[in-house]
Amino acid sequence: MSTHSHSQSSSTEKPDIASWFRHYSESAHRNPYPFYSYLLEHEPIHFIEESGFWMISRYEDVNRILKDPVFVREHRNAMPSLYEEPPQQVVNEWKPVNDLLDNWMLLRDAPVHTRLRGLVSPAFTPRAMERLRQNIRNIAEHLADQMAEGKEAELISAFAFPLPVIVIAEMLGVPPEDRELFKGWSHTFARILEGGDQPPDFAQQAIGAAEEISVYFRDLISERKKAPKEDMISDLIHAKVQADALTEQELIATCVLLLVAGHETTVNLISNTMLALLEHPEQHALLLSQPALTASAVEEALRYEGPVQQTSRLTSAEYSIGGQTIKQGQFVTVMLGAANRDPAQFNEPDRFLIERTPNRHLAFATGAHFCLGAPLARMEGEIALSVLMQRFPEMRFIDEYPNWRPNMLFRGLGTMQVQL
Repeated sequence: MSTHSHSQSSSTEKPDIASWFRHYSESAHRNPYPFYSYLLEHEPIHFIEESGFWMISRYEDVNRILKDPVFVREHRNAMPSLYEEPPQQVVNEWKPVNDLLDNWMLLRDAPVHTRLRGLVSPAFTPRAMERLRQNIRNIAEHLADQMAEGKEAELISAFAFPLPVIVIAEMLGVPPEDRELFKGWSHTFARILEGGDQPPDFAQQAIGAAEEISVYFRDLISERKKAPKEDMISDLIHAKVQADALTEQELIATCVLLLVAGHETTVNLISNTMLALLEHPEQHALLLSQPALTASAVEEALRYEGPVQQTSRLTSAEYSIGGQTIKQGQFVTVMLGAANRDPAQFNEPDRFLIERTPNRHLAFATGAHFCLGAPLARMEGEIALSVLMQRFPEMRFIDEYPNWRPNMLFRGLGTMQVQL
C-alpha cells in the first residue's frame, strides 16, 4: 500500500507562477496543492505579465466571476500559440478543430449558449437520469464481475473508463463496437482544451481527430435521419425540425462535446474518488461501515481532487475585484482546484473528510456554465463507488505513487493498479 499523501502546510517559498502555466512540471502536477496554498495566502489575484492573463484562486472571487455575465466564454480558436496573427494556411489547417469548438455550448455565451443548452438539457434532468439508474448499476456490476476474475486489476481500463463511456455511448446511440475509437479522440480533445505548449506533431493529431470524429458523427446522424431510434441523436435531430433548429455542424459538435465532456471527467471522478479513499484508510473504513455516506464521499472527492482544475473567461468590460482592475479583453483563469481548498470556505481544506458538510465545492463550476452533466456524473460516481466498495472491500492501491496524466486542466490518473 502506498503511503504518500498530499496534505500540506502552506509554503512560504515563492513559486514561479508564470512557468507553472508555461511548462508542465511533473512534481508540481503530482501535487499542485502547495502551489494553490501559496496563491490563496499570498497572491489570490495574480497577473501574469508575459501571457497577459489573470489568475484568480479564492473561493469568493472565483464564485463571483463564474456568476457575473461580464466574464464571457467566447474563446480564442485552438491554434498553436506561437502566432499572434496566424497565417491563413494555419487557420485553414485548423478549420476542422475550430468548426467543432465554435459550436460547443461550453465555449459560447448567450443567446447561442442558451439555445444549444436548452435543446440538450431535457436529456439530463434528474427525472431522465433516474430512468438510467438501474442500467448504470447493471453496467457497473458487469464490469466488477469481470474484474473479480483476477487478484489484481488496472482500475481505469477495467472499470473507470468503460463505465461512463458505455453510458454516454448508449445515451447518444453509438454502437458498442465503436467505443474504443473514442478513447484516443477524447484524450486528444482534452489536450486541445488544455492549450499551452504541445509537441510539434500535436497539430496533425488534433486536426486528424477532429476530421475523423466529425465524419463518424455525420454518418451516424444520416443513419438516424433515415431510421430514428430511442437515443439522444434521434431526439436532437427531431429538435432540429423545430424553429430553433440545430444546424448539422452544431449537431455534430454537440455529439462530440457530450462524448468528451460526458466521460473524460467522469473517468477522473471515479478513479480520483477511489484513490482518495484508498489513501485515507480511516475514511475508507468509515464508508464501509456507513454506505449511506456514498453520495457525501463523492462530493468530498469532487472538492478534494476535482476532475477539472481550472477554467477561463474573457472580460467583456473593465472590472474591479480585490483591489485590482481587470481590463476589458483580458483573460482570467479561475483556479477551481484552489478555490475548493480555500480555508475561508472549508474547514481543514487539505483533509479528505467524507462527512464534510456543508460542501459547496465548485468542481462543476457555477453560473450559466454550471456543468449540464452534473446529475449524471454524480449518479455514475455514486453507483461506481457503491459497487466497488461492496464487491472489493479489501481493495488496495499498489502503485508506488499515483500516475497522474500530464494535463493541467483535467486532473486524472492514466493508470491505477489495485489489489482486489
